[in-house]
Amino acid sequence: MAALKEILKTINNIKKEGHLLSKGEILSILEATKAITKHQETVNAIIFFFTTLDIKKQNKINTLTKREMQVLQYIGNGESSLYIAKKLNLSISTIETHRKNIRKKLGLIGKGKLIEYAIINNLRKFNSY
Repeated sequence: MAALKEILKTINNIKKEGHLLSKGEILSILEATKAITKHQETVNAIIFFFTTLDIKKQNKINTLTKREMQVLQYIGNGESSLYIAKKLNLSISTIETHRKNIRKKLGLIGKGKLIEYAIINNLRKFNSY
């Protein structure tokens, strides 16, 4: 989780400056993070996911409901199901159902793929929800 926190911190700092990240910039951030973390296998998995990401899966994000987008954005911020449930005043079971539905709609296999997808697609929690 330390590698994830490092990546999220870097991306958030860039976004605070009002920049959108290109694919090359994201890869540069991931490579730089890999050089400074002891969790290189996690960063390698994210790099692999990013470089093999199917464009069709990126377009499927439009199939998510507003609530699923909200949950996905919290996931992208590294938040747990318990935290998300408390913030949205929902049960943990409901959040887990949203996670399952998001994975199904996006064609993702495995719980870790949600956070990778959110990071790679630059999904951040924003105030409009």
